[in-house]
Amino acid sequence: MDRKTEILLAAKQKFAEFGFQQVSMQSIAEACKISKASIYKLFDSKESLLDELLQYNHQQLTNKAALIEADKSLSAEARFERKIVLEIESFKENKHLIQMLMFSPPFKESSELQRHMNNVRATLMKWHQDMILNLYGEKAEPFKWDMTLNLLGLLNPYLKMLADGVIIRDPAEVAHELKLVMDAIVTDKLRRAPLLDEQHIQLHYHADLAESPGNAELMHTIFLQIQEITTNTLQDAALTEAADHLEKELAKDKPTGYLVEALLTYLDQQSLLKECIRSVRLLM
Repeated sequence: MDRKTEILLAAKQKFAEFGFQQVSMQSIAEACKISKASIYKLFDSKESLLDELLQYNHQQLTNKAALIEADKSLSAEARFERKIVLEIESFKENKHLIQMLMFSPPFKESSELQRHMNNVRATLMKWHQDMILNLYGEKAEPFKWDMTLNLLGLLNPYLKMLADGVIIRDPAEVAHELKLVMDAIVTDKLRRAPLLDEQHIQLHYHADLAESPGNAELMHTIFLQIQEITTNTLQDAALTEAADHLEKELAKDKPTGYLVEALLTYLDQQSLLKECIRSVRLLM
């Protein structure tokens, strides 16, 4: 894990536990066992650190979703439901951070953070729109933004209730139920004209809609996950070194095939890494 990511994750834990205003840059530095000056070399302020943390969280979500979409061994229905499960799990993990952003006055008054939150919301809108199109295909194209709002309207109450423990259900069960409801809504909507287009969304969020992450970003996300497992869970320096070597080799214009395969096979022997290695192979 690189230093910047380590700081972001430490800050995330601190903000969730104590709240933004109660956390100092010094306390984050102490959690990372570095000097406060080292943090200020990477982040101008606590606000800029929070801004990058939001971007990091969102990028992790979109990259993981893109990996699910890349797995063509799954049906379109299964990929849709897995992405809903991913979103539920991400919301649970980041619940305290989300609540802090929604209800703390300093964030409501910060134009820069508000701008970024608008960008995040717009990007999530685009992500959910892509989910609709990947599942229902061309027939949903004229209605994609109407369907996106319908999906969000169904999903958001479940997210909050699942995160709060009000609903004790398997997220996969909730995802399947939402998919069945969306099937009925799409069938009904095909009979009527759409109400929204992309311009409405951009005007509402004052943001351009982002493109999906490319293979290089996805591959980097996977290797961050591998590094987290080898360093913190398995605590195996040899595995961490092998993963680093593999990432550098795959980044070359012409990777050495036998070396890549040997490293993949070596890492794949660890059960905790099998899903990550499978994702790497899908992107190769």
